[in-house]
Amino acid sequence: MAQISIRTFTEQDLPGFLTLSQTEYGTSASTTDATHIRWKHLNSPFGASTYICLEEEGKVVGRALVQPRQLCTTSKVLAAASVMDLLIDRAHRTTPGNFMQITKATGKATGFDLIYHTSNEKTFPLYSKLLRFPNPFSLRAYGFPLRIAGVLASRIGRRLALLDLLTAPWRGLLTLSSVIASTIARLDVTHSPISDDELATLSSKCLHHAESHLSRTNTFLKWRFADAPQWPATVYRVTHNGKFQGYVATRRVELDGMVHWVLMDMFLDVDIPFTARIALRLWLIRQAAAAGADALFTMINPSSAVARTAVGFPLIAIPERMLPHTTPIFVRVLNTDDKIPESYTSLHLTLADLDYF
Repeated sequence: MAQISIRTFTEQDLPGFLTLSQTEYGTSASTTDATHIRWKHLNSPFGASTYICLEEEGKVVGRALVQPRQLCTTSKVLAAASVMDLLIDRAHRTTPGNFMQITKATGKATGFDLIYHTSNEKTFPLYSKLLRFPNPFSLRAYGFPLRIAGVLASRIGRRLALLDLLTAPWRGLLTLSSVIASTIARLDVTHSPISDDELATLSSKCLHHAESHLSRTNTFLKWRFADAPQWPATVYRVTHNGKFQGYVATRRVELDGMVHWVLMDMFLDVDIPFTARIALRLWLIRQAAAAGADALFTMINPSSAVARTAVGFPLIAIPERMLPHTTPIFVRVLNTDDKIPESYTSLHLTLADLDYF
């Protein structure tokens, strides 16, 4: 009979983790790369992940990892964590019993005030209906098409190169519009250093607007974007009229035959002027076009005021039917005086806080 254990993930746990991943995915998935897993679960600036391990006769047959984070709220900083890399061997998932056992065990990981995670189309009914976990919000996808040939290729399986040529003037017009908008709005987006004091000031202002958010420091940004072996991204400093307004982080992702320019993260002053917001969104579109991407893509909590500074017109909301699955965020309070998960409806959470890219 399979037995479950809860312990800190170590280098000695890596072989069993990788073997289970390779059994399920072959060698193509990020969870089969030892360097990626070390970065993700051993080298985080918040500490090593907690390992929920289901073993049978010395073999790992199921697992989930609880990755530590810090959640800044108006009253205090909470020890938060994200549940990820949940996987059960095919022979042990014929009934939901092992899934339930692992999921309940994640709530017993010590040292955390709350944990959050998402789901896919298979686990959503288990989390929402069977376990009844609170779901204060779901991420919504936004994007902007740039190369119709790439968008169509993802649907018909063939790229019509002529369409790229025909739509080149459209991309040129977008680029020109971006340059004009940035000039009028006095917006500068550069690959320049950001100080921890600037990030701390921005965090305080965000909290002043009663918006909880996961901690953003230079140490986190370096680990999440610069050090990531498979998911590197570039952080850009945003200034308006010479004043620091925050940052955005982007990266290139090839998925389902399309090249996406993904807005991974944004942390911006909620009082940034409307003209600067439009200019920033056009800058993101211009950057995607210059990178040869088929589309700009991101996911945000639509109730987050911080996220809405970077996402909105002219970006387009993507219907859920066009996505592989919805992205609900489940929040479980474990050890805090705050017993109302609904208070996290406007939580600023981005793709940088999940393990999608």
